[in-house]
Amino acid sequence: MSEESEVIYVAGMAKMLGKTEAAVRDGIRRAAPWLPKGFKVGTQHAWLREDVRQFLRGCRDGENKPVKVGRKRQVPPTLRQVS
Repeated sequence: MSEESEVIYVAGMAKMLGKTEAAVRDGIRRAAPWLPKGFKVGTQHAWLREDVRQFLRGCRDGENKPVKVGRKRQVPPTLRQVS
């Protein structure tokens, strides 16, 4: 595959993200939030180059943060001065 191909496979995604291919495959299996949504071409996982760039821009700008689950934190109690 050429470097400027429109479609990126696991090896290319690993190279773009600075991760190993095993980490990318594990991220696919676990639906990791640091991995953009992809699709399958036959038996291979793939992403469109422009979608990946858009996802990475969103990560840079703070748009792709996962929603935190659970209760909101309460303000911790403080010691009151003793008079």
